[in-house]
Amino acid sequence: MMRSRKFGDVELIQIVEFTGPTHDLEWMLPGMPRSAFDANASWLLPDYWVASTNRLVFTMQVVVLKAQDRIILIDTGVGNGKTRISPHQNMINTPVLDWLAAVGAPPDKVTHVVHTHLHGDHVGWDTCRDGDRWVPTFPNAIYLAPADDWTDFKSRHDTGTLGVHDGPFVDSVLPIAEAGLLRFFAPGEEVAGCLLPTAAPGHTIGQVTLSFRHAGEHCIFSADVLHSPMQVQYPDINSRWCEYPDAARATRRGLMETVATTEAIVYPAHAFGLDGWRIVRQGDGYAVHTGPRSAVPARPAAPHVPDASNIVPRRVPQTAHG
Repeated sequence: MMRSRKFGDVELIQIVEFTGPTHDLEWMLPGMPRSAFDANASWLLPDYWVASTNRLVFTMQVVVLKAQDRIILIDTGVGNGKTRISPHQNMINTPVLDWLAAVGAPPDKVTHVVHTHLHGDHVGWDTCRDGDRWVPTFPNAIYLAPADDWTDFKSRHDTGTLGVHDGPFVDSVLPIAEAGLLRFFAPGEEVAGCLLPTAAPGHTIGQVTLSFRHAGEHCIFSADVLHSPMQVQYPDINSRWCEYPDAARATRRGLMETVATTEAIVYPAHAFGLDGWRIVRQGDGYAVHTGPRSAVPARPAAPHVPDASNIVPRRVPQTAHG
């Protein structure tokens, strides 16, 4: 599935591997009561939550920026034929490469692959299978990753402590490094000629958001800072996969302050569509507009959410639900 919009002479394209209700609400957002979602069902259904199964709707995707002489991918989704613990990501088979070719971004024409972080559902199409090997999918591209994430993941891989993230690191990241295509960046260093990374630690230690300004618009590709628009109302609720909980909460609040100040369009990594989210101040919190159909109050009519500061473990447990 493909969707696109223009910012002047730059085209933004969403290549969707799949979208649908995947994760149980209370498993994915520990500490978020079902009643908070029930109170906001009028705008959460069906794009962000399915009430009958109590599951969050997630999108796995590859984002393409076609900017003058550059074809830039922002994260690369799950990828085909990868062995994964998550049943939603294990050994999937989608025509992503055909879709990329259809929008003028075939693998050999991609110039940059920019990662917000190194979790498996953001690096999958970095490689594809060639016989019994995983080889770079985009052989002429520069692959770019946050230096802090690489250092952390590589160290944990070398010591056997990377856990559920080791498989994706081995089949999708290490082959790029071994091919000499991987480069590293620090927050504040412009990448691919048009993206400015900002430190966004918490989900991983080196996660970044990516800021893009063009034709009077400001977009922020917000990685996994937000998994649900309800986290705008309840910023202390982390996702199951946030490895550094306190940092994740601080990052989320900082992103909302930045967006509310700059009026940027936010593109969460697992949200469907290219309308983006608009976050504005309202009262002592924030309101989120998730597209042309909704304008959500900053403090919805929902029960008090208990303190969640000690709910999510620092290291993600071995589990098949991710």
